[in-house]
Parts: sequence; structure tokens; C-alpha cells
Amino acid sequence: METAERKNVTEQVVNFLKTNITKGVWAPGEKITSENELTRELGVSRASVRYAIQHLVAVGVLESFQGKGTFVKSIPVSEIGQKLEGMYDNSGMKQLVEFRIILETEACRLAAGRITKEGRDGLKICLANMLTDINDNEAFIRDDMEFHRQILQASGNDLIVKSMSCIQPELERQHHEYNTLETRKTAMEYHREILVALLAGSGDEAAMHMKEHLENLGKVISSQTSADRDPKLSYKQNGKTTKTVQHGQT
Repeated sequence: METAERKNVTEQVVNFLKTNITKGVWAPGEKITSENELTRELGVSRASVRYAIQHLVAVGVLESFQGKGTFVKSIPVSEIGQKLEGMYDNSGMKQLVEFRIILETEACRLAAGRITKEGRDGLKICLANMLTDINDNEAFIRDDMEFHRQILQASGNDLIVKSMSCIQPELERQHHEYNTLETRKTAMEYHREILVALLAGSGDEAAMHMKEHLENLGKVISSQTSADRDPKLSYKQNGKTTKTVQHGQT
């Protein structure tokens, strides 16, 4: 993987996987190197490797089978190339935040006047689940995404819902890549404020808190993108030392 001081570790692993797939190291239908081996060879955390693999699964390039491992999907090479070209880098993640601010703040404004009792109860359950799962990264991500999804549904605007569904893989990657205990605690507070505003029927206040929530996410992404990381380890591919992976936040 090429040295890139402004890329976080998970993105570097994603790029490593993309390069090996694009160059045919792993052909369609073939099994890729295991998580354990990738972790050891790249000198990164297993979480970084897992998140990178999950993202390629989400965009339809890889598929995982319990007990068997992860394989490149058996689809034409040209289709794999198109899927890889459409993937987001960190600058794309910042654009994704901008897109979410535009849609989700207005979804909050609409939801405040349209949400049903069932919708309000659903959001309360999501918030309670997030509190319960605060130390469980995967469970919290599911709760978090469900909270946002229910607000979109409560807006009553099918185009907003469909627009967000089109970027589902990128949303999943964003939640995985920028999710730590600290950011989960911060998200909990923003979600609580959004819910209180929605329960009070205050669309402007709900939209304001959603905007603040997503702008804070943008700051987290910017801080990771601008953080300098020194290269620590070269790994070997097919017996040759090739490129460098840096250590950093997963």
C-alpha cells in the first residue's frame, strides 16, 4: 500500500484490497488472504482489516461465508472495476456528511410535524438501545443507523428515504470507520436532543441538533484526514516487500 500520511489505517487496508483485486492477485471467485494473515502482514489491528473487508462486502465486491472465509465475487472483472471506482475516499466521506446535512436536517423538520405515536415510540426504543449498547460497537452502529432511518421514515417523504438508501454502503462505512467510545457518547447526547425536540414538535430545534450532530461528525473526519502518521512497517506480497502501512486510529 502506498504511503499516504493523510489516510487512516482502515482506508489504507481498503486500498490494499482494491489494488490486489484490480491487479488480479485475487481473481473473481477466489478466496482472499484471511483476516489473521492480513493483520499480521500489514501490521494493523484486526478491526481495521475487518472494517475494510466489510466495506468491500457492502459495495458488492467481496462476499464472506462463515467457516469458509472471504471471496472475490464471481462477477465480471469489468463490473468489479466499476464498483471499486465508485468507492469513497476520505474526501468523499466529507461530501457524504454535506449530503446528509442537506437531507437529514430537513427530514427532522418534516418529521416533527408528521411523526406518529408509533414513530415516537420507535425512536425512544432506539435511544434506549444505544444506551444499553454503548460499549458494543457493532450493536451501537445498528441502533444508530436505525435511529436515523426512522427519522427519515417519519418525514413522510419517499424521495428523501430513497435518496439515503442509495448511499447505504457509504453510510455503513462511515459509521464503522468513525465510531469510537468517545464518538458514541457524543452521538448519544445529540440523539437525545433530537428526540426531545421531535417529541415537542419543534422542527427547527430538531433540525438544528441534527445539523450540529453531523457537523461534529465532519470535524471528526477532518481531524483524522489531517493527522500525520509516520510509516511503521513494510509488508511482503508474493515474497517482495512492496508498500507501507502506517499505524493509527481504526
